[in-house]
Amino acid sequence: MPRPRSQIPAAAAKQVSAGQTPAAQRAAASTQSVERVLLLLDQFTAEQPVHTVDQLSQLTGVPRSTVYRLLALLRAHDIIEQAGEKRYQLGPRAITMGYVARSMTDIADLWRPALEGLSASTSETALIMRRVGNSAVCVDRVECDHPVRLSFEVGRTMPLHAGAGAKVILAHSAEDLRESYISSAVPAPQRAGLRAELESIRQCGWSESSAEVDRGIWAVACPVFSGRDSLCLAISVALPEYRLDPERREALRAATLDTAADLQQKLAYFT
Repeated sequence: MPRPRSQIPAAAAKQVSAGQTPAAQRAAASTQSVERVLLLLDQFTAEQPVHTVDQLSQLTGVPRSTVYRLLALLRAHDIIEQAGEKRYQLGPRAITMGYVARSMTDIADLWRPALEGLSASTSETALIMRRVGNSAVCVDRVECDHPVRLSFEVGRTMPLHAGAGAKVILAHSAEDLRESYISSAVPAPQRAGLRAELESIRQCGWSESSAEVDRGIWAVACPVFSGRDSLCLAISVALPEYRLDPERREALRAATLDTAADLQQKLAYFT
């Protein structure tokens, strides 16, 4: 079992000073609740992004009934969401807040100009996606002058087996994670075909999709690997199918591949 990140001291968790006024006792209880919320959130890491209530209770020392109550509060604000039966992971609001903070000084300083350049050169919407738990999450997006409605909104979790960007991420996930996801999230009759498609993506270095996530939307995506932690990002262009013809399809694929290669070169020196 993973070692707890930290635990609330037993004495602090059980009592407040008998000499405190009722107002002071309420303030202490409120502080304790905030500390417990932060302690719960601290358990969701890149190494272990999904937890059960029992795991969270064991890791933090917080009673199961209290863990349930705090998770319900966090779910109501989209900070935590369910990841299958009786399992929980960070929700879209938590992910968005994390990337807002990180974008100020971190890797987003490199990918944002690449996204803007790709959107400008193609006159289409450009996106960056990554894996969070068993989901693909759009972490940045640049709109064109005639934007389209896409399900991949910044911070929203989406399946890993639908859409060009999501499949790029799944294709380049570790084999055990990839197989675990396929076995649990993909209907049995579709698994062989998906595995073959993911192998093709790994071989050719790009993926495309047509109306897999949003009706009438075509997309192309390429992988980009962070030099810091080997994280696989997907850079993608998405547009309505009516703006597509064979020549433009090739041009969009080439532009995305070129942008991914340029960004990959910059990230290779990012530590």
